[in-house]
Amino acid sequence: MLIESMATSLVVGKVRGGKLENIGKVQIRCWYLFVLGFILEFTSVYLKIKHIGVISTFVDKYFIYVHSLSYILIFVALMLNFKNKSMILVFIGTLLNFIVIVANGGRMPVSPEGLKAANLISNLEMLKKDMIITHTLITDSTRLPILGDIIPLIKPYPFPKIISIGDIFLGLGIFFFIQGAMTKKGIFSRKTKMIKFEYKKN
Repeated sequence: MLIESMATSLVVGKVRGGKLENIGKVQIRCWYLFVLGFILEFTSVYLKIKHIGVISTFVDKYFIYVHSLSYILIFVALMLNFKNKSMILVFIGTLLNFIVIVANGGRMPVSPEGLKAANLISNLEMLKKDMIITHTLITDSTRLPILGDIIPLIKPYPFPKIISIGDIFLGLGIFFFIQGAMTKKGIFSRKTKMIKFEYKKN
């Protein structure tokens, strides 16, 4: 979803006369918090999967806390950049996903019916066998299932998948961020024209 949002926004931005190089000129406050948050998240998942000695044991035991810390770093970075309105959408999406993940022990709940609708049978089987540590199937005991991955994107969508409400906000936020960066104006902005009246003296 995020990759598609980025790609679509880049194309739309070019059509609207935007420039790719403008993206590199965007001022992002405390950008290193984003980097640190993502590194912490992916590293914790990697260590949990690989079982590398004492470190993996520690991460496995306190995974929910390490995972939460990575989100907190990203939340702080997003809030520091609220001047860019698209960051508010990204914040909302991230928050919604974070809430449901924390409520379910550090895993994003996924709808079995949604997986079937999107024809993601292999993913369904892997989740049934508990082979994906970041996700879990929705059951009667799942908390806040409405915020989980319950929205299937089926054909003719080229990349069938299942997403959450939070993912939609994230996708929109990223789309508008790139639009604003490439064109240096919002997607809904309009040029205003001033009518000038000239009076001639006889």
